[in-house]
Amino acid sequence: MDEVGRIYGDVGLGAFQVALTTPVERGDYLCVEDELHGRVLCQLDDLRRKSDLDLARADELVKGAVTPIHENLLGIARIIGYREKDGPVKLPTIPFRPGAHVFLAEEPLIADVLGLKHRGNTGAYVGLLRNHSLRIELDINQLVQRHVSVLAKTGGGKSYLLGVLIEELLRHKVTCVIIDPHGEYHSLAEPAPKNGVHAKFGVETQGFGKQLLEFSPDPTLNPTAKPLTFSLHHIDPRELLVFMGLMNVKQYLAPLKAIVEEVASVSPDYTVKDLERAAERGEGAVSEVLAERLAYVEQTKLLGPKGTSLNELVVKGSATLINLRGVAPDVAELVVARIAATLFDNRKKGKIPPLFLVIEEAHNFAPQQGTAACSRILKNIASEGRKFGLGLCAVTQRAARIDKSVLSQCNTQLILQVTNPLDLKAIAQSIEGLTAGMTEMIQSLPVGVALITGGGYHTPLFCEVRPRASRHGGESVPVVENN
Repeated sequence: MDEVGRIYGDVGLGAFQVALTTPVERGDYLCVEDELHGRVLCQLDDLRRKSDLDLARADELVKGAVTPIHENLLGIARIIGYREKDGPVKLPTIPFRPGAHVFLAEEPLIADVLGLKHRGNTGAYVGLLRNHSLRIELDINQLVQRHVSVLAKTGGGKSYLLGVLIEELLRHKVTCVIIDPHGEYHSLAEPAPKNGVHAKFGVETQGFGKQLLEFSPDPTLNPTAKPLTFSLHHIDPRELLVFMGLMNVKQYLAPLKAIVEEVASVSPDYTVKDLERAAERGEGAVSEVLAERLAYVEQTKLLGPKGTSLNELVVKGSATLINLRGVAPDVAELVVARIAATLFDNRKKGKIPPLFLVIEEAHNFAPQQGTAACSRILKNIASEGRKFGLGLCAVTQRAARIDKSVLSQCNTQLILQVTNPLDLKAIAQSIEGLTAGMTEMIQSLPVGVALITGGGYHTPLFCEVRPRASRHGGESVPVVENN
């Protein structure tokens, strides 16, 4: 092993200071060979230069004087631990000795302690450990059972990373339903143009068209999608209130029930328009509100005599895209609310296979402030879905704006560059084991590098995201062409 420095100063059980004799990068893996515990893996968490150059001498340098500068490269390393054979990772019980040698860790030790191994049928290959050739494979069972969040600022690469994750789920025949507000995941059907990066990461290009289904509440805007509608006769009055945007159940449920029963007794094949007319015949403020909101539901065209069947919507081993491109935000909320409730209810009854529900722009559907028609059901799925094999993936560029109860339930986080202070604070509060050094590194992550926590790993990892096997559909549109 290559020596890079020596331990100095007071030494604790979780971290130590190192005087570096060889330049290393923050985030690099180090090794300390201890007489009691053997080789212990550590990671450089902070880095700084200390010198004897004061302000007066700096001023002399500006004026052209020659003055010697004595400096030291100092770091703070956190201790990850060591592993005995195939046992769990342990932390040393006695602090390292001051003056102990610090080495650059070799890949076999890194792989062994971090648990970087081929996971077979349960591994989702998302990339390589930064600056190494070690594969990072997330445990798919952990993803579905314990929920996922994908966090990045706008343009940080979250949709690209999510595309990589969905590719892996499709490779392993995991059933998915994807809420796609911008219609950018249809490109999963097409193979990506092959380049040298694919060879570096060992990725073969391919399309997943045979495993993709696509629906939209407005197929005129999204011609590649099938129409998405819901059956009015399979929705009870309480659920109908959600479509109507009426949250005051006590005030409106009984009058709406009476209207539905009255209309159904006359015409079993009643429509929303029939309910609207019946409400208009009533008297008082409640009837006026019901008539107005039923007229709104009629305009959305979401409820019809025969809706999209569950067997069409959920197909084992396939990904269903709910394309909401061009759909009004309030209508999109209704669609997400109904789909999420249907999936949750039928998964609890065992009528559909275990699946992964992906919510893009999750801060719009489960906001921290205010309410959305789908907020309650998404919070229920976040807290209870894992018991029934319904995994949730929340994707957002504004971690501070998503409901904290949803974000805190995501035990696997895929974090790309984030710079907003409020978002960084929300991330730090929701993730255990995130050090101050890692939080700083999140702000300067290059495009294509993600911090991964959870997913079957006991410590956060920096990952170079592998290239997409399928075409990326989330590219920015150029405003001015480069001739």
